[in-house]
Amino acid sequence: MNIILTSAISGIIFMFSDLVLKNKRHQSILAVLLFIAMIIASILQIQGTEIFQGKYPNMIETDPYRISFFVILCLIGVYYTLINRRNFSKPGSHVSDYFALIFISFVGIAVLASFNNLILMFLGIEILSIPLYALAGSAKHKMKSTEAAIKYFLMGAFSTGVMLMGIALIYGASGSFLLKNITTYAFDFQSIYYLGWVVLILSMCFKVSVAPMHFWAPDVYDGTPTVFSSYMITIVKGAAFMSFLTLMSAFKITSEIVAQNYKYLLSFIIILTLILGNFSALQQKSVKRMLAYSSVVQAGFMMFALFEISEESKYALLYYTVSYGLASIILFYAMTQLKNLEYKGFNGLAKRSPVLAATSAVALFSLAGIPFTSGFLAKFFILSSAMKDPSNLVLVLIALVLAVVSVYYYIKVIIAMYFRKSSKKKIKLSFTSQFLLVLGALLTVALGVYPDLLKMALNCLLG
Repeated sequence: MNIILTSAISGIIFMFSDLVLKNKRHQSILAVLLFIAMIIASILQIQGTEIFQGKYPNMIETDPYRISFFVILCLIGVYYTLINRRNFSKPGSHVSDYFALIFISFVGIAVLASFNNLILMFLGIEILSIPLYALAGSAKHKMKSTEAAIKYFLMGAFSTGVMLMGIALIYGASGSFLLKNITTYAFDFQSIYYLGWVVLILSMCFKVSVAPMHFWAPDVYDGTPTVFSSYMITIVKGAAFMSFLTLMSAFKITSEIVAQNYKYLLSFIIILTLILGNFSALQQKSVKRMLAYSSVVQAGFMMFALFEISEESKYALLYYTVSYGLASIILFYAMTQLKNLEYKGFNGLAKRSPVLAATSAVALFSLAGIPFTSGFLAKFFILSSAMKDPSNLVLVLIALVLAVVSVYYYIKVIIAMYFRKSSKKKIKLSFTSQFLLVLGALLTVALGVYPDLLKMALNCLLG
């Protein structure tokens, strides 16, 4: 309960912070302090010091893995806030309102890190999603932002209806919303039960933007102000996968035929996601839109964690979220410094801003899965978790081939930065911004060289 209350209080504080903090940069400092408070609340919850402990056992549970995931998302949130501290005022002047929406969405993430009940999971998804509709349309003077907000809202409403249908079918078959009771279900109405899970899986595919339910994502991420696209494409996606993994942990399969069909369904979703995401990204002229399709591809790789849920696959998903989050935040920050977001807008960036170009190159190498970056090990861990079942070998090989395809559109950006000329002015970055960019790039490389670094950091932080 600690993390839910702390996140809610943080959102309320920001609703009134504009009355006291007139300097918009001070609001970024306040956001970092509140993220730290949420991390401290998480640590206390894991250690057993929890508000209202044991009061809602049928709704809320303290799951060390999910609380650790929440801590990681908060840490990514700290980095995201610091590096974008000057960008929050670009969509509009209501910076405190933007932060309030971000922290209210973190209430949804906190609920997803604690739910023990399908109804609470649904509430967590909605609390997470509703503030994002407002953030997507925050640049009121731009038609693309308004279009993104409307599309996001309509698709979110549709997927919510699908999710409720899946929950209703599962409840009708099992007679319970509790995950533990659903796991021990006696299977009197198997057809309804399995149909409910298929519908629920498809609704979650909307939330994590994997094919064939990904079509809304590129338009929404492209139209949303870049500073908020960065948040949606990293922290929000990580939270959605955290809840997806928890949900599928309660999916009980006793029939070999059903197990095989579940595997076919996941395989179909993954292959379709990787094919459509990669080949759509190849056709884009805008780097932002290319990264939007790239996020679909990355989500396809993250789906491998759902084949066989184990400690290995859980850690692989956590590691992938960190790796993908760091790289994407750096790249989206780079785009906030450019006026032209097409490939030619990156021309000559190495001379205009060597630090921005170098760190962006590291981030691109990580997304492509080049060795000695965290992205390489992230793909290795996630594919290794699926290889516990040798029959997945063909699927893993297809994923590796399609991963090679993705290198092309990442390399195009690097070529533009280092091998194309530009007459545009140099980009001046503050020392703090340069330090944060280098820090993110160094962490990307450090995690790629020392894969146990994340485990060590979590053990040190959470005890």
